[in-house]
Amino acid sequence: MDVLTVFAQKDSIFNDHVIVPVYWRTGLHRRKVLHVRLALTCQDCQSAAEAVAIRYLLGEANIFNANRTGINLKIVVSKGAIKKMARQASQKHDLYDFGYPILTRYAEAELAVSKATDWFPGEDELQDVTLIDGEAYRGVEKMESDALGMVGVTRHAMERYVQHCGTLDMNTSWKNMSRRMKSRLDKIDLPPRVIMHKLRKYGEAPEIWKHPSNPLHYVFCQRHDCKLLVTVFNKDPDEQLEVFRPQVANRI
Repeated sequence: MDVLTVFAQKDSIFNDHVIVPVYWRTGLHRRKVLHVRLALTCQDCQSAAEAVAIRYLLGEANIFNANRTGINLKIVVSKGAIKKMARQASQKHDLYDFGYPILTRYAEAELAVSKATDWFPGEDELQDVTLIDGEAYRGVEKMESDALGMVGVTRHAMERYVQHCGTLDMNTSWKNMSRRMKSRLDKIDLPPRVIMHKLRKYGEAPEIWKHPSNPLHYVFCQRHDCKLLVTVFNKDPDEQLEVFRPQVANRI
């Protein structure tokens, strides 16, 4: 089993942001620190910083392997608020945005809380400190696409994908979507009425992509560092998405 341990320290407050140092380790000898930058309005900076560190280390730095999910993974945090959020019992609403992958992509991971500090890295291990823009991780996960490059996946898009495909768990859903992003995608020309609808909704004309043999359409907006998957729909963008319900389907 892979084990990731994170521990957020006291934050430093500046004029327009907060910096939180987060110690992390894997195994016995790999121990480092990263800094997470957050807005002054963040409800619980230390818990949010740990959630951001988890997302960055597992999903972007790929400290274990690419496309990691929660299977055979243990995440040790120092803040009980994260475990409470994982049970969807927290009242700290912005923590759900930062920690959303713990509920989805890493939902099958074992989550534990520890206050131990005897493993903290020494001064000689604190040379190259990565600074992470925590606000960029609100509700967005990223994966590679052969056709589109780096793709950001919003929470809404993930939920709509699960709803449409009826996948059994989030581990399956994430890997399923990742495989689809790596296969062939064709860009779809939008009719004028749909362009106007999307302009009103997103403030820009999005791109629509789909697989040649699958009716699921992917709606992307362009961001400076990636294409952002904002939603998915089946066939017509104004059509109500049908929910797959196995208990009903099995009766047919």
